[in-house]
Amino acid sequence: MVGLLPILMGVAVYSKLPEKMPIHWGLDGEPNGFATKWVGILILPLIMVVVNLIVQLSLETAPKTNLKLGKLMLWLLPIMSVIFQILILSQALGYHVEIGLITMVIIGIVLIMLGNYIPKTSQNRVAGFRFPMTMRNPDNWQKTNRLGGMMLVISGILMITGGIISIWYPMVVVLTFIVIFVLIVLVPLGYSIRLAHQS
Repeated sequence: MVGLLPILMGVAVYSKLPEKMPIHWGLDGEPNGFATKWVGILILPLIMVVVNLIVQLSLETAPKTNLKLGKLMLWLLPIMSVIFQILILSQALGYHVEIGLITMVIIGIVLIMLGNYIPKTSQNRVAGFRFPMTMRNPDNWQKTNRLGGMMLVISGILMITGGIISIWYPMVVVLTFIVIFVLIVLVPLGYSIRLAHQS
């Protein structure tokens, strides 16, 4: 039901929306992609609903020891869909909204939340740092996901900080994403490979 709320919000203000509404923004925070009203209202919620269904189906095969993370993931997408739809509709209605800043803050908060849950998960094929080495070795999984959780929290803080700085220096967004990619992909992967070679 929550996943459909963004569509109802769009329908409620449909008559006030411009014929072409922004659906994509550049690094400078200016819209650079537009769509018709119905596409603008429907595209994000429908994508989120589909992704959420895929996540639900995947979680059904995950170990029951990951219930807390499963509940978090199931609620995150609908809530994010509502928030981002509010931002899109606000921009379309002519309100000045710092899309880049708010988006990076939201993503940062999500990364911090995941960073607190991921280290507590057991081996599964849905969530966590699922490298070949971690899937073969429970000890590798535990240690790599503990480090990965720390990297997620640090990345979340960097994302929020980068979002704030991007108000004055938009190009910092690119640097922020590069650093975060290194922290949450390359660092855990390298650590997992090192553990595998030590065992």
